[in-house]
Amino acid sequence: MSEHRDVLVDFGTVEKNIQRHKIKDRGVEAIPTDKIVGSLGRYNDFSENLLPHRGDMGMRYESIKKGMLNGVIFSPIKVYQVLDNYFIIDGHHRVTVAKNVFNAKYIDAEVLEIDFDFEISPKKTYTYSTDSAKSFLIKLEEHFFQLKTCLSNAVLKHPLKVTELVSFGKLYEEIENYRNSYNKGQFQKLPVIYASYHWYEHRFLPAVTIIEEEDVLIGFPHRTYTDLYVWIQQHKYYLSQKVGYDVGFDFTAHDFFKRYKRVKGLYMIPSMIRDVLRSIKEQISELKD
Repeated sequence: MSEHRDVLVDFGTVEKNIQRHKIKDRGVEAIPTDKIVGSLGRYNDFSENLLPHRGDMGMRYESIKKGMLNGVIFSPIKVYQVLDNYFIIDGHHRVTVAKNVFNAKYIDAEVLEIDFDFEISPKKTYTYSTDSAKSFLIKLEEHFFQLKTCLSNAVLKHPLKVTELVSFGKLYEEIENYRNSYNKGQFQKLPVIYASYHWYEHRFLPAVTIIEEEDVLIGFPHRTYTDLYVWIQQHKYYLSQKVGYDVGFDFTAHDFFKRYKRVKGLYMIPSMIRDVLRSIKEQISELKD
């Protein structure tokens, strides 16, 4: 009886033939929770020191927890399957509640399987690092995004580069909304390239200018202009939901920069001094009350 052979997947080599890979929709199935190895696109964790809508995320978690405890049936989570492991695309809170509260061994998921351009042999055990797999998935998303939008990074002033997987999906969704809504739908009957480049010139580049002027990216050395743009758009959604109307990108960016600068300054102070300052602040607040 032959032994299993361990094979280390070289995603760097796989990326060179990225156009030959496909995403196979396997529909909804129960997947083992212990095979979920990564969470993707969690912009509430944009920075360890800056969580602008942490409260919103906490409320979301508690809402899902309460719903599950009361028997509410939530829609399946969405995952990418890489060999025999899964990366969360949508449904992080549902997974957290299922594992931590219910000790669930399985959870229903819409599975998008990566169809690799090499033979998957039952006689081999494939291994890889989650970081390299995530990098490959981002490259795959970028490849399909460019095919759908005709936005080639080779010709863009500021290439659309991200560090989180679901970002390209969010950008494509935004471009589609822009295509359908801009100037009473003038781009609807035109090839997508017209709306894509118009969006890039009139939405993305002005946003990058604001980010550059505020010099915010220097505080996020491992992130990109596109990361920050997507995050601000996500934050805009939460702010708009709170007040009931679209608050706009400029207002959201200003809100972010204000929070960022305040938090950045606070975290530069040693922890002991920071705690003292917080204590003094609380005492002053009590005196005012």
